[in-house]
Amino acid sequence: MVVCEGEKTEVNYFEEIRQESKLPTVHVRIIQSPLGTEPQQIVEGAEAEFLKSKRYERIFVVFDRDQHRTYADAIKMAEARNRRYRNDENRFVSFKAIVSVPCFELRLLLHFTNILAPMHRDEALAKLKKQLIGYEKGNAGTYAATLPNLDAATKRAAVLKQRFSRLPGIEAYTDVHELVGFMKTLKSK
Repeated sequence: MVVCEGEKTEVNYFEEIRQESKLPTVHVRIIQSPLGTEPQQIVEGAEAEFLKSKRYERIFVVFDRDQHRTYADAIKMAEARNRRYRNDENRFVSFKAIVSVPCFELRLLLHFTNILAPMHRDEALAKLKKQLIGYEKGNAGTYAATLPNLDAATKRAAVLKQRFSRLPGIEAYTDVHELVGFMKTLKSK
């Protein structure tokens, strides 16, 4: 289960990966948090959704640093829930925070250029719009439009992850590539 902060941008992106990889919804469910967009609410919403059925093996909570006051707490909350619950097959459930600093658009921007310095979310959005003509938050087709540069984005994100930390959330950072990679491996199973 992937629970996102965004109502459309992230949900559309991951849903497009699910469709392209032909992953049935029985195995992958991508939703916006029912409790709100503050990172802590995303973690709590994911937990509540899981407890309704207990059918998932992995839970990913996807959120941005932005200006959220509960960003660091939400990461710690997700870590505390990792392997805390058992699913309906009595297996421990992985619970992981997937974050982007400052925002999800940084992840998309990495498809086109290398980023090694902190930036404000408005700057990331402006730079992305110059690279991905016609991009607007919530657009469908973003995954397909960035797919040709997926390998470059993955390598650039890995460099950011090696160089910086997601806490305190000041430097450019994303680990969305890990979730994308995981979803792509499901295609072969």
